[in-house]
Amino acid sequence: MDSPGTTLPTEPIGGRYRVEREVGRGGMGSVWLAQDERLGRPVAVKRVGRLPGESLPHLARAMREARSSAALNHPNVVSVYDAVEEGEHLWLVMEYVPGRTLAELVAAEGALAPERVARIGAQVAEGLAAAHALGTVHRDVKPGNVLVGDDDAAKISDFGIARSAGDDKLTQTGLMTGTPAYFAPELARGNDATPASDVWGLGATLYAAVEGHSPYPSASNPLALMARIAHEEPPLPQTAGPLRQPISRMMDVDPAARPTMAECADVLRRAAAGPTTTAARPALAPDTEPEVQPAPPVDQPRRRRSPLLIAGVLALLLLVAGIGFLLLQGREDGDPSAATDEPSTSKSPKQSQSVETTPEQTPEETPEETTAPPVSSDATTFAEDYYSLLPDDTNASWKLLTKDYQKEMGRGSYEGFWNSIDDVTFDDAEEVEPGVVDVTITYLTDGSEETEVRRLYLEEDDGELLIAADEVVG
Repeated sequence: MDSPGTTLPTEPIGGRYRVEREVGRGGMGSVWLAQDERLGRPVAVKRVGRLPGESLPHLARAMREARSSAALNHPNVVSVYDAVEEGEHLWLVMEYVPGRTLAELVAAEGALAPERVARIGAQVAEGLAAAHALGTVHRDVKPGNVLVGDDDAAKISDFGIARSAGDDKLTQTGLMTGTPAYFAPELARGNDATPASDVWGLGATLYAAVEGHSPYPSASNPLALMARIAHEEPPLPQTAGPLRQPISRMMDVDPAARPTMAECADVLRRAAAGPTTTAARPALAPDTEPEVQPAPPVDQPRRRRSPLLIAGVLALLLLVAGIGFLLLQGREDGDPSAATDEPSTSKSPKQSQSVETTPEQTPEETPEETTAPPVSSDATTFAEDYYSLLPDDTNASWKLLTKDYQKEMGRGSYEGFWNSIDDVTFDDAEEVEPGVVDVTITYLTDGSEETEVRRLYLEEDDGELLIAADEVVG
C-alpha cells in the first residue's frame, strides 16, 4: 500500500523500470518494488529526496551512495544495478531481496535463538567487512537494514548515508543522520563515524535480535537517548548464550578495543556452528591409566599450588624412602637378592641394577598408582588456576589460551574486558565431559556482583592444557 502523500510514478523510470508498490523506507528515501521491463526481473528502486537543511545539492549525496554501493560486489550486500536521474530526483535501482528485515522478524517471532542470530550476523559482518576494505563506512547498521531471506540468507542494505574515506560531509546544519538507538558512543558525542562505529552498530543489532529489544529503550527525545548512550555503559545481554561475549566486545565503549569487522565475522561463524567438541580431550580406554599432566606453564605469586601436585611429590618421597629402607634391610639380613650382579665389586644402592619387590611394589607402577589424578581433577584444577590469575595478571592468563583462540579473541579485547572487572571469584568447577569444564565464577564490577557459569573447552599442547574456546551456559 502506498504511503499517504506518495505519488506512484505512472511511467517507467528511465523508460525501463515500472514501479508497482512501496515496500519500505530507508534512511534516505522510500523503497519501491519495480519490474525491469528490459531484463524481465524484479528490482528495488529508491527515490532519494532532499534532506531538510542541506546546503549542497541533494543529488551529490545520492550519487555518492550509488558509487559506494555499486563498488560493493558481495553476496551479503544488496547490489546497486543502476542510477537514473530524472528531473530533480535520482532513482537508485537495486537488487530486490524478498523476505523481511531483521526488525520485522524479531517483531513477529520475538527473541531469536543465539545460533540463528550468529548465522545472520556472520553474513552481515562479512558484507560490512568488504565495505570497510574499500574504505566505506555504513553509518546506520540496525535491524531494519538487515534483509533476511529464505534459509536465513542475510544482506546489509541501505548505504544511503554511507560515506567513503575522504568524502566531504554534506550535512552541515547539525542534522542527525542514522538511527540514534544504534549509535556508537563516539557518534553520540559528535565524533566522525569509523569502521569501529559499524562494529558497535552490528553488536547492538545482534543484541536486539537475541534479547527481543534494542539495548536502549526508545525515547521521545532522541537527544536524551544520545546523551545516555554517550555517557552510560551499555547493558550486558542476558539471553545471548555464546554471543554474550562477542556482543560485549563489539559494544565496548572504547572504539580501539572493539574487534575489526572481519574478526567479528570469524567469531560469529564459530558461534553459529554451535559448541565445538574438538577441544575436548579424548576419553581414556577402560584399562588405561590417565597420564599425570604437568602444571600449566605460569609461574606467578598469586597462583595456588595444586593439592594434587603436592600429594604427588609427597608420595614420590615416601616411595624413595621405602626403596632405600628395603635396600638397607636386605644388606643387614644378608639377603642375596639385594646384592649386586657382581659380588666382587662394591656398588652403592644408587648403582644397584636389580631390586626384588612384589608386583604391587615395583618402582615403575607404584608412582603412577599413587600420583596419577583423575582427568576431571586435572581439568578443574587448571580452570581454578586460570581464574586465580585474573583480573590482575592478564599477561600470564593470556598464555593459557591456544594460539587460534588468541587470534580469535584479540589481545586488545581480552585486556579491555578484564580491565573492566575489579575482581573475579572462582566458586566451583565440574568437568561435564573429558576436557570440557563448567566453571561458576562471580565478577565484581563497580561494587556490583554478577555470577555466571562459563564452559571452557580445553585441549592439550605438548602435554599442557590450554583454553581453545569458551561460552556462557548459565
